[in-house]
Amino acid sequence: MERGPGSEEPAAGFRCSSCGTVTSQPARYCPSCGRRLAGEAPDMDIAGWVEAGWRLFLRNIGLAIGIPLIVIVPMIAFFVFGYFGFIGVAVLSDGAPRALRVAGIALGALLGLGALVLALAMPALQAGIYACFVDATRTGKLTTGNLWAGFRHWWACTWVTGLLGFAMVMTLPLALVVIGIPLHLGLFSLMWLSLFRIVDERRGGMEALSFAWRVMHGRLWMMVLFTFLIYILMSAGVMGMYFGVVVTVPIGMGALAAGYDSLSKKERLPARA
Repeated sequence: MERGPGSEEPAAGFRCSSCGTVTSQPARYCPSCGRRLAGEAPDMDIAGWVEAGWRLFLRNIGLAIGIPLIVIVPMIAFFVFGYFGFIGVAVLSDGAPRALRVAGIALGALLGLGALVLALAMPALQAGIYACFVDATRTGKLTTGNLWAGFRHWWACTWVTGLLGFAMVMTLPLALVVIGIPLHLGLFSLMWLSLFRIVDERRGGMEALSFAWRVMHGRLWMMVLFTFLIYILMSAGVMGMYFGVVVTVPIGMGALAAGYDSLSKKERLPARA
């Protein structure tokens, strides 16, 4: 006996709305992409999104680890190089011989150039990684095909990230009061939603921000909670000498991609009477 559309399990032959796969047996999750099949998902299915990130990681462990490392490795390397480099700049600049002072100036300029390159490249690269994960959320297979998608929309990714990043820095002093932390997390939510929108729909920065604002409207506290949980999840990887990030960051990105995909579909639905 077939179950109705509102039952716990879909009937045999149910088509996945995400990747189009038709199941031959009743199941709660699509066997191809891992998305939930049973009934209509709640508006903010935080547990389901995190679970989708975990399932995506398990199905694509190699690339799930490798793709985020494209951002993680340069950032850690620059942090280490910058930490010791600025110590070197201070030591060399205080040296008596003129050659040492010149070397200190040159090293400082090199560090500044590296920081500028990272600041200009990382938003687009991060957006490209988001594009890979949201595509995998829909197909069940993680590939590098969209890795450079952010550079095709470099300006939108850069100015949106720069604007919201600056606002997040300005709110840091407010972290000492209650309103500061949710405000910071709300701005971070606007950032990742906007970057997903830019590379997924090939939209400009203003439209992406408008989309992110519409998503946040009416879901503010749940979005802040979701972003906070993903932040804690990703940060937890640092506990194991930074090696844990190769697990927690991909899961977090998969959860963000599942959340974006679900919320973007709801934005396309006509408003209820």
